[in-house]
Amino acid sequence: MDRNDIWHYQRTDLAQKYVEILNIGLSNALALFAPRRMGKTEFLRKDLTPAAAAAGYWVIYVSLWEVKGDPGQALIKEIQAREQSFFRTVVQKVRTGPKLKVGAGFMGAEGSLTVGGEEDKKISSQDLIELGEVMRHLAEGKRPVLLLIDEVQTLADEPRYGALVAALRSALDKYKDQIKVIFTGSSQEGLRQMFNKEKAPLYQFSQQLLFPLMDRPFVKHLLGTYGKITGNKLDENRAWQAFEELDRVPLYFRSLLEKMVLTGSQDFDLSLQEVRENIESAANYPEKWKSFSPMDKAVLLQIVESGKVYGKEHRANMDHTLGISTGTTKISNVQQSIRRLMGQGVIASSGGSGSYRIEDPTFLAWIRKNKKA
Repeated sequence: MDRNDIWHYQRTDLAQKYVEILNIGLSNALALFAPRRMGKTEFLRKDLTPAAAAAGYWVIYVSLWEVKGDPGQALIKEIQAREQSFFRTVVQKVRTGPKLKVGAGFMGAEGSLTVGGEEDKKISSQDLIELGEVMRHLAEGKRPVLLLIDEVQTLADEPRYGALVAALRSALDKYKDQIKVIFTGSSQEGLRQMFNKEKAPLYQFSQQLLFPLMDRPFVKHLLGTYGKITGNKLDENRAWQAFEELDRVPLYFRSLLEKMVLTGSQDFDLSLQEVRENIESAANYPEKWKSFSPMDKAVLLQIVESGKVYGKEHRANMDHTLGISTGTTKISNVQQSIRRLMGQGVIASSGGSGSYRIEDPTFLAWIRKNKKA
Protein backbone atom coordinates (compact mmCIF):
# COMPACT_ATOMS: atom_id res chain seq x y z
CA MET A 1 0.00 0.00 0.00
CA ASP A 2 1.09 3.56 -0.66
CA ARG A 3 2.16 4.71 2.82
CA ASN A 4 1.86 8.35 1.81
CA ASP A 5 -1.80 8.08 0.84
CA ILE A 6 -4.01 5.93 3.03
CA TRP A 7 -6.96 6.61 0.72
CA HIS A 8 -5.26 5.13 -2.35
CA TYR A 9 -6.94 2.01 -3.69
CA GLN A 10 -4.33 -0.30 -5.17
CA ARG A 11 -5.01 -1.89 -8.55
CA THR A 12 -2.05 -4.23 -8.59
CA ASP A 13 -3.66 -6.92 -10.74
CA LEU A 14 -4.57 -4.42 -13.44
CA ALA A 15 -1.05 -2.98 -13.43
CA GLN A 16 0.45 -6.46 -13.73
CA LYS A 17 -1.88 -7.21 -16.64
CA TYR A 18 -0.63 -4.23 -18.63
CA VAL A 19 3.01 -5.01 -17.85
CA GLU A 20 2.50 -8.61 -18.96
CA ILE A 21 0.95 -7.47 -22.26
CA LEU A 22 4.12 -5.48 -22.93
CA ASN A 23 6.46 -8.23 -21.70
CA ILE A 24 5.10 -10.97 -23.94
CA GLY A 25 5.19 -8.72 -26.98
CA LEU A 26 1.44 -8.79 -27.55
CA SER A 27 1.77 -5.06 -28.06
CA ASN A 28 4.53 -2.48 -27.69
CA ALA A 29 2.08 0.37 -27.22
CA LEU A 30 -1.21 0.70 -25.35
CA ALA A 31 -3.71 3.57 -25.29
CA LEU A 32 -6.02 3.73 -22.27
CA PHE A 33 -9.17 5.82 -22.37
CA ALA A 34 -11.35 7.08 -19.53
CA PRO A 35 -12.91 10.49 -18.84
CA ARG A 36 -10.97 12.91 -16.65
CA ARG A 37 -10.91 12.38 -12.87
CA MET A 38 -11.42 8.61 -13.23
CA GLY A 39 -8.11 7.75 -11.60
CA LYS A 40 -5.86 7.21 -14.62
CA THR A 41 -3.02 9.43 -13.44
CA GLU A 42 -3.05 8.03 -9.90
CA PHE A 43 -3.01 4.53 -11.37
CA LEU A 44 -0.04 5.35 -13.59
CA ARG A 45 1.98 6.93 -10.78
CA LYS A 46 1.10 4.68 -7.85
CA ASP A 47 0.28 1.28 -9.38
CA LEU A 48 1.73 0.91 -12.86
CA THR A 49 5.06 2.65 -12.19
CA PRO A 50 6.09 0.37 -9.28
CA ALA A 51 4.83 -2.73 -11.11
CA ALA A 52 6.86 -1.86 -14.22
CA ALA A 53 9.93 -0.96 -12.15
CA ALA A 54 9.72 -4.32 -10.38
CA ALA A 55 9.64 -5.98 -13.81
CA GLY A 56 12.91 -4.29 -14.73
CA TYR A 57 11.68 -1.22 -16.62
CA TRP A 58 13.02 2.28 -16.27
CA VAL A 59 9.79 4.27 -16.11
CA ILE A 60 9.41 7.83 -17.38
CA TYR A 61 6.13 9.64 -16.78
CA VAL A 62 5.11 12.78 -18.70
CA SER A 63 1.81 14.62 -18.33
CA LEU A 64 1.04 16.62 -21.45
CA TRP A 65 -2.04 18.16 -19.80
CA GLU A 66 0.24 20.23 -17.56
CA VAL A 67 2.50 21.45 -20.37
CA LYS A 68 0.14 22.15 -23.27
CA GLY A 69 2.26 25.06 -24.42
CA ASP A 70 5.39 23.04 -25.12
CA PRO A 71 4.82 19.27 -25.29
CA GLY A 72 7.94 18.57 -27.34
CA GLN A 73 10.26 20.08 -24.76
CA ALA A 74 8.23 18.43 -21.99
CA LEU A 75 9.11 14.99 -23.37
CA ILE A 76 12.78 15.89 -23.70
CA LYS A 77 13.12 17.66 -20.36
CA GLU A 78 11.42 14.89 -18.39
CA ILE A 79 13.84 12.33 -19.80
CA GLN A 80 16.73 14.65 -19.01
CA ALA A 81 15.47 15.24 -15.47
CA ARG A 82 15.44 11.50 -14.76
CA GLU A 83 18.99 10.99 -15.92
CA GLN A 84 20.60 14.43 -15.94
CA SER A 85 24.21 13.39 -15.77
CA PHE A 86 23.79 11.08 -18.75
CA PHE A 87 21.75 13.31 -21.02
CA ARG A 88 23.45 16.66 -20.32
CA THR A 89 26.38 15.78 -22.58
CA VAL A 90 24.15 14.23 -25.23
CA VAL A 91 21.81 17.19 -25.52
CA GLN A 92 24.67 19.71 -25.39
CA LYS A 93 26.33 17.97 -28.33
CA VAL A 94 23.10 18.12 -30.29
CA ARG A 95 22.55 21.79 -29.53
CA THR A 96 26.10 22.84 -30.41
CA GLY A 97 26.46 20.56 -33.41
CA PRO A 98 25.74 21.35 -37.04
CA LYS A 99 22.25 22.63 -37.83
CA LEU A 100 20.68 19.63 -39.53
CA LYS A 101 17.55 19.84 -41.63
CA VAL A 102 14.79 17.44 -40.71
CA GLY A 103 13.69 15.71 -43.87
CA ALA A 104 10.30 14.17 -44.48
CA GLY A 105 11.88 10.74 -44.66
CA PHE A 106 12.79 10.82 -40.97
CA MET A 107 10.38 13.11 -39.17
CA GLY A 108 7.67 13.67 -41.73
CA ALA A 109 8.11 17.44 -41.61
CA GLU A 110 10.60 20.23 -42.04
CA GLY A 111 10.98 23.61 -40.38
CA SER A 112 9.11 24.66 -37.24
CA LEU A 113 5.59 24.66 -35.88
CA THR A 114 3.85 26.99 -33.46
CA VAL A 115 2.82 25.25 -30.25
CA GLY A 116 -0.31 25.93 -28.20
CA GLY A 117 -1.05 29.16 -30.02
CA GLU A 118 1.81 30.93 -28.23
CA GLU A 119 3.94 33.10 -30.50
CA ASP A 120 7.20 32.42 -28.66
CA LYS A 121 6.74 28.65 -28.39
CA LYS A 122 7.82 26.60 -31.36
CA ILE A 123 8.54 22.99 -32.12
CA SER A 124 11.63 23.45 -34.22
CA SER A 125 13.55 20.94 -36.28
CA GLN A 126 16.20 21.15 -33.55
CA ASP A 127 13.62 20.05 -30.93
CA LEU A 128 12.73 17.06 -33.09
CA ILE A 129 16.39 16.14 -33.48
CA GLU A 130 16.82 16.29 -29.70
CA LEU A 131 13.80 14.05 -29.21
CA GLY A 132 15.27 11.51 -31.62
CA GLU A 133 18.63 11.67 -29.87
CA VAL A 134 17.36 11.14 -26.34
CA MET A 135 15.14 8.27 -27.55
CA ARG A 136 18.18 6.66 -29.19
CA HIS A 137 20.19 6.89 -26.00
CA LEU A 138 17.31 5.46 -24.00
CA ALA A 139 17.27 2.48 -26.35
CA GLU A 140 21.00 1.99 -25.87
CA GLY A 141 20.61 1.63 -22.11
CA LYS A 142 20.85 -1.68 -20.30
CA ARG A 143 17.27 -1.63 -19.06
CA PRO A 144 14.06 -1.52 -21.11
CA VAL A 145 12.14 1.73 -20.89
CA LEU A 146 8.44 2.33 -20.33
CA LEU A 147 7.18 5.75 -21.36
CA LEU A 148 3.92 6.79 -19.71
CA ILE A 149 2.46 9.68 -21.71
CA ASP A 150 -0.59 11.04 -19.91
CA GLU A 151 -3.36 13.00 -21.68
CA VAL A 152 -1.90 12.38 -25.13
CA GLN A 153 -4.99 13.85 -26.82
CA THR A 154 -3.32 17.22 -26.17
CA LEU A 155 -1.38 16.43 -29.35
CA ALA A 156 -4.49 15.70 -31.41
CA ASP A 157 -4.32 19.08 -33.16
CA GLU A 158 -2.31 17.67 -36.04
CA PRO A 159 -1.55 20.84 -38.00
CA ARG A 160 0.16 22.11 -34.87
CA TYR A 161 1.78 18.96 -33.51
CA GLY A 162 1.97 16.69 -36.55
CA ALA A 163 5.77 16.80 -36.82
CA LEU A 164 6.23 16.07 -33.13
CA VAL A 165 3.86 13.09 -33.21
CA ALA A 166 5.52 11.79 -36.37
CA ALA A 167 8.93 12.07 -34.71
CA LEU A 168 7.69 10.24 -31.64
CA ARG A 169 6.21 7.42 -33.70
CA SER A 170 9.35 7.15 -35.80
CA ALA A 171 11.48 6.69 -32.68
CA LEU A 172 9.06 4.28 -31.02
CA ASP A 173 8.89 2.18 -34.19
CA LYS A 174 12.66 2.13 -34.51
CA TYR A 175 13.34 1.21 -30.87
CA LYS A 176 10.20 -0.84 -30.11
CA ASP A 177 12.18 -3.73 -28.62
CA GLN A 178 13.67 -1.47 -25.94
CA ILE A 179 11.11 1.30 -25.50
CA LYS A 180 7.46 0.53 -24.71
CA VAL A 181 4.79 3.16 -24.31
CA ILE A 182 1.42 3.54 -22.64
CA PHE A 183 -0.67 6.53 -23.67
CA THR A 184 -3.69 7.71 -21.74
CA GLY A 185 -6.44 10.04 -22.88
CA SER A 186 -9.55 11.62 -21.40
CA SER A 187 -11.09 12.65 -24.71
CA GLN A 188 -12.43 9.83 -26.84
CA GLU A 189 -12.65 12.19 -29.80
CA GLY A 190 -9.05 13.28 -29.22
CA LEU A 191 -7.86 9.68 -29.19
CA ARG A 192 -9.84 8.99 -32.34
CA GLN A 193 -8.04 11.87 -34.00
CA MET A 194 -4.71 10.47 -32.78
CA PHE A 195 -5.09 6.77 -33.54
CA ASN A 196 -8.04 6.09 -35.85
CA LYS A 197 -7.76 8.69 -38.60
CA GLU A 198 -6.05 7.15 -41.59
CA LYS A 199 -3.66 10.07 -42.15
CA ALA A 200 -2.80 10.55 -38.48
CA PRO A 201 0.86 9.88 -37.51
CA LEU A 202 -0.22 7.35 -34.85
CA TYR A 203 -2.81 5.62 -37.06
CA GLN A 204 -3.32 2.04 -35.77
CA PHE A 205 -0.13 2.38 -33.73
CA SER A 206 -1.39 1.05 -30.40
CA GLN A 207 -3.90 -1.30 -28.86
CA GLN A 208 -6.75 0.87 -27.56
CA LEU A 209 -8.34 -0.22 -24.30
CA LEU A 210 -11.05 1.22 -22.09
CA PHE A 211 -9.59 1.93 -18.66
CA PRO A 212 -11.79 -0.01 -16.20
CA LEU A 213 -13.88 2.20 -13.93
CA MET A 214 -13.75 1.78 -10.18
CA ASP A 215 -16.15 -0.78 -8.79
CA ARG A 216 -17.53 -1.83 -5.41
CA PRO A 217 -14.14 -2.88 -3.92
CA PHE A 218 -12.98 0.74 -4.32
CA VAL A 219 -15.94 1.96 -2.27
CA LYS A 220 -15.31 -0.70 0.39
CA HIS A 221 -11.63 0.34 0.59
CA LEU A 222 -12.48 3.99 1.16
CA LEU A 223 -15.13 3.07 3.71
CA GLY A 224 -12.49 1.04 5.52
CA THR A 225 -10.14 4.03 5.54
CA TYR A 226 -12.94 6.24 6.82
CA GLY A 227 -13.62 3.72 9.59
CA LYS A 228 -9.96 3.58 10.64
CA ILE A 229 -9.81 7.36 10.91
CA THR A 230 -13.13 7.98 12.65
CA GLY A 231 -13.98 4.72 14.36
CA ASN A 232 -17.40 4.96 12.72
CA LYS A 233 -19.07 2.67 10.20
CA LEU A 234 -21.05 3.89 7.22
CA ASP A 235 -23.70 1.93 5.34
CA GLU A 236 -22.03 0.29 2.33
CA ASN A 237 -25.15 0.24 0.15
CA ARG A 238 -25.77 3.96 0.74
CA ALA A 239 -22.11 4.65 0.03
CA TRP A 240 -22.32 2.78 -3.28
CA GLN A 241 -25.45 4.74 -4.17
CA ALA A 242 -23.60 7.98 -3.39
CA PHE A 243 -20.71 6.86 -5.61
CA GLU A 244 -23.14 6.28 -8.46
CA GLU A 245 -24.79 9.65 -7.83
CA LEU A 246 -21.34 11.18 -8.27
CA ASP A 247 -21.08 9.46 -11.68
CA ARG A 248 -18.60 6.96 -10.22
CA VAL A 249 -15.86 9.59 -10.24
CA PRO A 250 -13.27 8.41 -7.67
CA LEU A 251 -11.99 11.91 -6.91
CA TYR A 252 -15.46 13.15 -6.00
CA PHE A 253 -16.27 10.16 -3.81
CA ARG A 254 -12.99 10.53 -1.97
CA SER A 255 -13.76 14.24 -1.47
CA LEU A 256 -17.16 13.24 -0.08
CA LEU A 257 -15.68 10.94 2.56
CA GLU A 258 -12.90 13.39 3.41
CA LYS A 259 -15.54 16.06 4.00
CA MET A 260 -17.49 13.68 6.23
CA VAL A 261 -14.31 13.01 8.22
CA LEU A 262 -13.59 16.71 8.66
CA THR A 263 -17.15 17.70 9.59
CA GLY A 264 -17.97 14.62 11.63
CA SER A 265 -21.14 14.21 9.58
CA GLN A 266 -22.60 10.83 8.63
CA ASP A 267 -25.35 12.41 6.53
CA PHE A 268 -24.72 11.37 2.92
CA ASP A 269 -27.45 13.60 1.49
CA LEU A 270 -26.12 16.78 3.08
CA SER A 271 -22.49 15.97 2.23
CA LEU A 272 -23.42 15.06 -1.36
CA GLN A 273 -25.14 18.39 -1.82
CA GLU A 274 -22.06 20.26 -0.55
CA VAL A 275 -19.70 18.27 -2.79
CA ARG A 276 -21.88 18.88 -5.86
CA GLU A 277 -21.98 22.60 -5.11
CA ASN A 278 -18.19 22.65 -4.82
CA ILE A 279 -17.80 20.77 -8.11
CA GLU A 280 -20.14 23.08 -10.00
CA SER A 281 -18.53 26.17 -8.49
CA ALA A 282 -15.04 25.03 -9.49
CA ALA A 283 -16.09 24.06 -13.02
CA ASN A 284 -18.28 27.16 -13.45
CA TYR A 285 -20.80 25.26 -15.56
CA PRO A 286 -23.30 28.17 -15.70
CA GLU A 287 -20.71 30.37 -17.45
CA LYS A 288 -19.69 27.50 -19.70
CA TRP A 289 -23.32 27.02 -20.70
CA LYS A 290 -23.75 30.74 -21.40
CA SER A 291 -20.77 30.62 -23.76
CA PHE A 292 -22.56 28.27 -26.17
CA SER A 293 -24.62 29.57 -29.06
CA PRO A 294 -28.39 28.84 -29.03
CA MET A 295 -27.84 26.21 -31.75
CA ASP A 296 -25.07 24.51 -29.76
CA LYS A 297 -27.31 24.45 -26.68
CA ALA A 298 -30.12 22.87 -28.67
CA VAL A 299 -27.74 20.20 -29.99
CA LEU A 300 -26.40 19.48 -26.51
CA LEU A 301 -29.92 19.11 -25.09
CA GLN A 302 -30.80 16.71 -27.89
CA ILE A 303 -27.64 14.68 -27.21
CA VAL A 304 -28.62 14.47 -23.55
CA GLU A 305 -32.10 13.36 -24.59
CA SER A 306 -31.20 10.58 -27.04
CA GLY A 307 -27.64 10.89 -28.30
CA LYS A 308 -28.95 11.30 -31.87
CA VAL A 309 -29.20 14.61 -33.68
CA TYR A 310 -29.72 14.23 -37.44
CA GLY A 311 -33.14 12.61 -37.72
CA LYS A 312 -36.15 14.68 -38.72
CA GLU A 313 -37.74 14.25 -35.30
CA HIS A 314 -34.46 15.16 -33.58
CA ARG A 315 -34.18 18.40 -35.56
CA ALA A 316 -37.83 19.12 -34.79
CA ASN A 317 -36.93 18.92 -31.08
CA MET A 318 -34.17 21.46 -31.71
CA ASP A 319 -36.62 23.74 -33.49
CA HIS A 320 -38.89 23.58 -30.45
CA THR A 321 -35.96 24.35 -28.13
CA LEU A 322 -34.98 27.32 -30.29
CA GLY A 323 -38.57 28.55 -30.55
CA ILE A 324 -38.62 28.46 -34.35
CA SER A 325 -40.87 26.80 -36.91
CA THR A 326 -40.62 23.04 -37.28
CA GLY A 327 -38.43 22.13 -40.23
CA THR A 328 -36.23 25.22 -39.98
CA THR A 329 -33.10 23.50 -38.64
CA LYS A 330 -31.19 21.83 -41.47
CA ILE A 331 -28.72 18.97 -41.27
CA SER A 332 -25.96 21.39 -42.27
CA ASN A 333 -26.78 23.56 -39.23
CA VAL A 334 -26.44 20.54 -36.96
CA GLN A 335 -23.19 19.46 -38.63
CA GLN A 336 -21.61 22.86 -38.05
CA SER A 337 -22.57 22.76 -34.38
CA ILE A 338 -21.27 19.20 -33.98
CA ARG A 339 -17.91 20.22 -35.47
CA ARG A 340 -17.65 23.16 -33.06
CA LEU A 341 -18.52 21.11 -30.00
CA MET A 342 -16.21 18.26 -30.95
CA GLY A 343 -13.40 20.73 -31.58
CA GLN A 344 -13.91 22.13 -28.09
CA GLY A 345 -13.81 18.64 -26.58
CA VAL A 346 -17.38 18.98 -25.28
CA ILE A 347 -18.80 15.99 -27.15
CA ALA A 348 -17.51 12.83 -28.82
CA SER A 349 -18.86 10.22 -31.17
CA SER A 350 -20.45 7.38 -29.22
CA GLY A 351 -19.74 4.77 -31.87
CA GLY A 352 -23.03 4.59 -33.71
CA SER A 353 -23.63 6.53 -36.91
CA GLY A 354 -24.72 10.04 -35.99
CA SER A 355 -24.63 9.29 -32.25
CA TYR A 356 -22.82 11.51 -29.76
CA ARG A 357 -22.25 11.86 -26.03
CA ILE A 358 -21.11 14.55 -23.59
CA GLU A 359 -17.43 13.97 -22.75
CA ASP A 360 -17.58 15.24 -19.13
CA PRO A 361 -20.04 13.11 -17.11
CA THR A 362 -20.34 15.78 -14.44
CA PHE A 363 -21.26 18.41 -17.03
CA LEU A 364 -23.79 15.93 -18.41
CA ALA A 365 -25.34 15.61 -14.95
CA TRP A 366 -25.44 19.41 -14.63
CA ILE A 367 -27.24 19.77 -17.97
CA ARG A 368 -29.79 17.15 -16.96
CA LYS A 369 -30.46 19.00 -13.73
CA ASN A 370 -30.67 22.40 -15.40
CA LYS A 371 -32.42 21.56 -18.69
CA LYS A 372 -32.83 24.94 -20.25
CA ALA A 373 -31.58 26.54 -23.42
